[in-house]
Amino acid sequence: MAVESPGSSREDLAWGPGCDRHVAIQGRLDIMEETVEKTVEHLEAEVTGLLGLLEELASNLPPGPFSPEPDLLGGDHF
Repeated sequence: MAVESPGSSREDLAWGPGCDRHVAIQGRLDIMEETVEKTVEHLEAEVTGLLGLLEELASNLPPGPFSPEPDLLGGDHF
């Protein structure tokens, strides 16, 4: 019965160029996911700021004879 040396386990034999590529792709996907999450957070902050400005502008408009006070966020305010 042959005894395997510690450096030639089945796990080492299964590791190959395909595994290296998988690890590289996973690393890039992790970076992309983090970038998307940061972008979404930034856009949410920008939209919130813009909605605040629009509400402020709308509240300063003089009311017209046929226009009720505008509710830019709708009745439920998200």
